[in-house]
Amino acid sequence: MKRYIILLGILFTWHIGRSQKIYFTQDFSSSTNVSDYFPTSATKQNNFNSIAVSGNATMGIVDGKLRFTKTNADGTNRSGFVKNTQFSGLPATGASFLKVSVEVTISGNNANVPTGFMFTLGEVTGAPGGPSLAVTHSNFYLNPTKNAGEFKVATPTQTADGTFSGTQTIVWYVNNSGSPAGYIDPTGNISTVGDDASDIWLVNENGMAVLAINEDPAYTPSIKLSSYKFSNNPNFTATIDIDNIVLNEEPVIAVPKIASVGTVPSIQVPEKTIQELLPLAKEVAVTYEDGTTGVAGITWSPKTVYNPFKMGTYTMVGKLIPANGTVNPLGLTVSSDVTVLEGFRLVNTFTPNGDGRNDTWIIPDLKCYKSATVEVYARDGKRLFYSTDPNVGWDGRNQSG
Repeated sequence: MKRYIILLGILFTWHIGRSQKIYFTQDFSSSTNVSDYFPTSATKQNNFNSIAVSGNATMGIVDGKLRFTKTNADGTNRSGFVKNTQFSGLPATGASFLKVSVEVTISGNNANVPTGFMFTLGEVTGAPGGPSLAVTHSNFYLNPTKNAGEFKVATPTQTADGTFSGTQTIVWYVNNSGSPAGYIDPTGNISTVGDDASDIWLVNENGMAVLAINEDPAYTPSIKLSSYKFSNNPNFTATIDIDNIVLNEEPVIAVPKIASVGTVPSIQVPEKTIQELLPLAKEVAVTYEDGTTGVAGITWSPKTVYNPFKMGTYTMVGKLIPANGTVNPLGLTVSSDVTVLEGFRLVNTFTPNGDGRNDTWIIPDLKCYKSATVEVYARDGKRLFYSTDPNVGWDGRNQSG
C-alpha cells in the first residue's frame, strides 16, 4: 500500500523577537502519549481541546511528532485536532493579525486530491470532522498530486501556481486587524495584506521564499480568530506528521497608503487591435497620505465590451498594483479611452541625416499586431530593408550599409 508522507509543523522562525504575543505553542516533546496533549478541561494554553481520528485513520506520537495515518478504505477516515478555547490574550473582538507556519514534506502520493488537509482559523469546534466554511474566517488546503513528492496549496478561492516538493515551510499571515497591514515577510522585506485577507508564503530548505497565495479574501470576515483547527477529507491515503505548533500575533507595520492617483493618456489604435496588445500605460504616478510620491502598476479591463472590429471609443478601467510595501485602501482606479480607427497610420516621410529627429522610418501602429513583416524595396526590385520587429525602423541605408 502506498502512502503519502507529509511533515507539518507550525513554526515561527522569523522575527519572533518582534512579535507582540504568542497565543499557542506545542512541540510534542513532553510525552509519547497523545492523550496528554488534550486534557478534558483543556485548561492548559499549550494543549488542544481535542485530537481525534475516525474510521480507518490512526494517530500517535512518532519521533516527537504528532502523526495521523489515513487509508483510502471504507469509513469516515478522518483525523484532526482543534484548539477552540479563546487564545490567551487575544482581543475578544477577534481583531488581530496572526502568523502561522506549516513545514511540509510529502512523499508516496499517487492521486490528485482537490481538497486534502485543511488548516482553519475561526470559530471552529470538534475534531476530527472538517469545519463548515460558515464558521471559518480563513483557511487553506494542502492537496497531494498524482506525482510523487508533489502537492498544491489552495484556498476556497485560489490555487497557487505550480506544484511544490521537498520540505517547504508554509507561512500564513491572516489579517483581521481592521485595516491593511504591513509585515516583515520571509524574505526580510515589507509586504502588505488587506483587512480580512491572508497571504501564504512557501519557504524551501534552501531558504528561498515564494508568495504562493496573495490577498486571499476571508471566507466569513465577521468570524473572529478565536480557534485553530486541522482536519481533512476522508477519501485519500496519507500520513502526516505535525510538530512545533506556534500561533503568534504579528506586529503590524505602518505602510504608505495611496491617497490620490495621476492620469494616464488616452490612446488611438488601428482596427483589429486585440485587447491584449492595446498599448495602455503600465504604471501611473501616485501620491501617498504623507505627501510622498511613487508609482503603481496597472491591470486593465474594459468598462464596456471591447470590439476591435468596430470603430469607436471604449473606456478601459485600470486597477492599481501598489508597489511592494504600499497599499491602496481606497480602491482608487484610473481610466483611459481607447479609440479604434479605421486602417492604420502610415508615416510617409523621414529625414535620415543623423540629427536625432525623424532619423528612422517606422510604422508605430504595427506594435498593435501580434506579427508583422516590413520590407523596403528599391525601384529596381532590390530589397533595402527587412524586419519582423515593429520597434526597428529603417535608417535609409540598404542592406550593404
